Amino acid sequence: MSEQGNPSRFATVDVICLLAFFIGLIVLLNFYGYALLPSFPDESLFLQPAQNLMEGKGFGTPALDNLLPGISQRTYWQPPVYFLVLAAWGKLFGFDVLSSRLMSRFCAIGVLILLWLLANRWGVSRWLALICVIWTGLDLTFQYNANFGRMDTLNAFWLLASLFSFTTYEEKGKDWQAGLAGGFGALATLTHFIAIPNVLALGAILAWWKRWKALVWFSFPIAVGWVLWLTYAAQDWQSWHGQLWLQFAQKSKNGLFIVLPRALFLQSFLPLFGVFSTNVPPIWFALVALSVWGWMRKHLPIKSWQIVSLSMTYFSAAIGGEPWYIGWWTPFGYLWLCSFLQFGLERLLKGFWLFALRVFCALWICWQLLWIGRTVTYVPILKRDVDKFYSELQTTLPKGSKILLHSIPDAFPYLQRTRPDLKMVQLSPTPMPLKAIAQVSNSSDLFVGVTEWAEKLGLTLADAKRYWFFRTPLGGWSVKIHLLKSLRVKGK
Repeated sequence: MSEQGNPSRFATVDVICLLAFFIGLIVLLNFYGYALLPSFPDESLFLQPAQNLMEGKGFGTPALDNLLPGISQRTYWQPPVYFLVLAAWGKLFGFDVLSSRLMSRFCAIGVLILLWLLANRWGVSRWLALICVIWTGLDLTFQYNANFGRMDTLNAFWLLASLFSFTTYEEKGKDWQAGLAGGFGALATLTHFIAIPNVLALGAILAWWKRWKALVWFSFPIAVGWVLWLTYAAQDWQSWHGQLWLQFAQKSKNGLFIVLPRALFLQSFLPLFGVFSTNVPPIWFALVALSVWGWMRKHLPIKSWQIVSLSMTYFSAAIGGEPWYIGWWTPFGYLWLCSFLQFGLERLLKGFWLFALRVFCALWICWQLLWIGRTVTYVPILKRDVDKFYSELQTTLPKGSKILLHSIPDAFPYLQRTRPDLKMVQLSPTPMPLKAIAQVSNSSDLFVGVTEWAEKLGLTLADAKRYWFFRTPLGGWSVKIHLLKSLRVKGK
């Protein structure tokens, strides 16, 4: 029987294929475990305020020791939704890095489910919608994000849910559906600022359509969410402004000549601790350019509002410049690519070209599996190196000492559990005031971390007392223990 003759049977087959793929992906991510390492040691900095909040100890991050203004009492350097979700998750599954990574894995499965639903709603054929999910799930950048205790995967989930709700509104015209899109948009923007351009674009689209009532529905939950956060911020405006100012200063410090190349995703060629930060060349700009060209010639691969929305998402990720933004963009990129291919299927790709497309899809999956296989072979090596580092570090550090940490792998959660006698301060990935760094350095005994990072911050280090080396497919890096020399910041 043809596919058209019995669509429900093929829909069932699709669901079975997806379930099998999701199970395999979860098994793979669990196998990676703690061996896939983030590019900054910030997972513990998200866990601590979430745990403090759930335990009634406020919303501070004492591990930062006021390296950011007022952060020991109130955490403002990121929006609050991820911390709130992590607090609820930790109440059920524990407050440790492995637990927060497990939450990211389930968020990743949610992203893939929404991606499949959205691809079908945007007119992508069944087999190509499955390809879209498989390409995304096998992309190493997506797997990295799905295996880190960060907010990026949760943010992608909220934003895809907003796009799905907006698509439903466009098709059925119910104002409450626009309100649902706004609710998910509020959660997205209050999980990470990277979602703001996309959500603003959706609101602007409603205004362009002159759907004023729908715009009110869409805007109301966003306004409520932001008013609630700003009400909390009003308890300490100085800390709120100081933490966020330092956060955004990091994004803008490189200037125009660095920001412009990011629009091409050239940072995808940068190594991420020995494994390239993406197994996909920076083809996305070409996809954007082709779509805009088709738009101008009125040969639209997707609807105008979809091009606007995805373009905002693309430039948010590209210009943001962080390696994990590439993984955040990946599901949106593959959705755009498969929508583009569907446009070709309906108009151009027949006969031989359809066969060629299917061969390309299979070859791309093989290319992704090759990269995954290369990563998998190094997982046991990295796990052995990490276990050795933790075991030897806890026996090496002097009793009762104060330790300054900026290390990959992040030793803070492990030492917090095994060496409660230590006083530990975690350096922030966000730029910190020089005076604050000097005060913490002068009162600390040892630095444990990546030497180059410490030197960039202006720390004065004595010779390394001990070091550990971590190996990956494309090289490695060292974590060292240094005695700290006195750091003086004149005129501060």
